[in-house]
Amino acid sequence: MFSSSTTTNPYLMYSVTYCGEYPEAGAITKLRMFDPAKEDYFTVGDTPLSKELAKSRLVGSSHGWGVFISSRDSILISDYCNPSSSKSNPKMIPLPPRQHVDSCQTELVSGVAMSSSPEEEDFVAAVKFMGPLVGIYMPGQADEGHLRYLPTLEFGYLEQGKLMYSKRDQRFYMPCSGGHHLWSWSGIKSTDPQYHHLRFHNLPQFSISELQLLSSCYRTQQLVESPSGQRFLVKWYVQSLSRYVKSLMLRSVKFNFGGTKRFMVFREEEDMNMCYTEDIGDLCIFLGNNEPFCVKASSFPGLNPNSIYFLGEGYGEGYGVYDIATRTPRSFNPKSFSAFSDIADSPNGKVYVLPDWVPHWIPPSPL
Repeated sequence: MFSSSTTTNPYLMYSVTYCGEYPEAGAITKLRMFDPAKEDYFTVGDTPLSKELAKSRLVGSSHGWGVFISSRDSILISDYCNPSSSKSNPKMIPLPPRQHVDSCQTELVSGVAMSSSPEEEDFVAAVKFMGPLVGIYMPGQADEGHLRYLPTLEFGYLEQGKLMYSKRDQRFYMPCSGGHHLWSWSGIKSTDPQYHHLRFHNLPQFSISELQLLSSCYRTQQLVESPSGQRFLVKWYVQSLSRYVKSLMLRSVKFNFGGTKRFMVFREEEDMNMCYTEDIGDLCIFLGNNEPFCVKASSFPGLNPNSIYFLGEGYGEGYGVYDIATRTPRSFNPKSFSAFSDIADSPNGKVYVLPDWVPHWIPPSPL
């Protein structure tokens, strides 16, 4: 069980800055971090940018490890963005090459999940590419990773699913479009994926205006598992903002909850029965460009129980915390901007943001 006395708080890594005109190997970088328990910024640096990551894109994370892709077939994982890692010698673990397909689908990633920390035995990583494609990888494989093709009837050619690994079941899960059923498999040796039909109960009553609002929103669904093994399906409703400006530098100094309008949370009961709830107790859920995770709020003073901490930029989701009981999102309120004084004081203002490294939540790490 996580605890602030033995681990770090969960953190948001939302940008990496560097000095110089190009992000070349050896460039000195700073991690721009946010602590949601203290609602304050901090930086981690100065860290030399490794050769392997200089031309890479950070496409997601799990267990505090980032997944990076660069050339057409290259894929690796690294703890470079984890503030608890070694800044002088971050770990790099190459994975088997990405498979070649007759499209650019393996260049676009919507979700990643890992069975455990990559340093543990029998580690398996899963990467959800655009459309009905999931890559499954184990370090040390001699050949390419295994590529699964999901049935397009359920998942669609442009499916942007999120992945989750269940420690309870030792299976990977992914909700399909609409969140009405799940697809799961047990690992790289599994040849028989399972499909799980979800039955929903205790649905809330909506007014006509609420239904109109929800029907106008872009929706995603994510599955998350608590430390005790309790699972929740979360539906996230976002009203895309026509004037939402995706500014990397504004991201560095200000947060707001953007177009996020509503979350609906369903607690899994027996036999895939999903019961709507507005009370998840002492838990808080973290959703973003990372594998979803839960922590107990009481273990990290300052976190709000019965809440969802979220981030997203693709559809104007924004950054903030959502109170499940009152159904209200709010923006983060950082205490100061002192952690970014180096941006303002840098010579000629030449501090740049790595543009292709997605922000993500990092779960607590051992101290």
